[in-house]
Amino acid sequence: MSDARRAALHGAFKDTGYVVRPHPLVGDRKHVLRVDALHPELDAALTAHRFTTWAFLTAWNPRAHARPLRTNARLQQRLLALLEARGHPSVSAVGVAEDRRWFEESLFVPGLSRDEALRFGRLFDQEAVLWGAVGGAAELVMCREPAHS
Repeated sequence: MSDARRAALHGAFKDTGYVVRPHPLVGDRKHVLRVDALHPELDAALTAHRFTTWAFLTAWNPRAHARPLRTNARLQQRLLALLEARGHPSVSAVGVAEDRRWFEESLFVPGLSRDEALRFGRLFDQEAVLWGAVGGAAELVMCREPAHS
């Protein structure tokens, strides 16, 4: 991937709204997460359930290349099944571009470590995942290292 494309993707990821849909694990309300931002209301809900970390994951559009809806749905179901098999709860979520020209169905996963989030991102050929710890800012974690010449 060219440096220009990587920079454009990084900018798009930073401008994305990471929407966690209402669910008891997140205080039964919608949360819109942003890269490098604090989310105290989400932190309070997670703390009430004894979670200290979280991840926002998707299996959609591996390697940042658009895929057909059917393919994305199949990949997302695999991610959900893998999380369930490993005992990780998840909440329905969606990443939405700032200009609303694209979206990716996603999962918010309370309790996932940064390393686990990175492993899931790499397993599903994602460029990045969003990760956070209670009390800290949401962190964009790049899954793929740039090629060195």
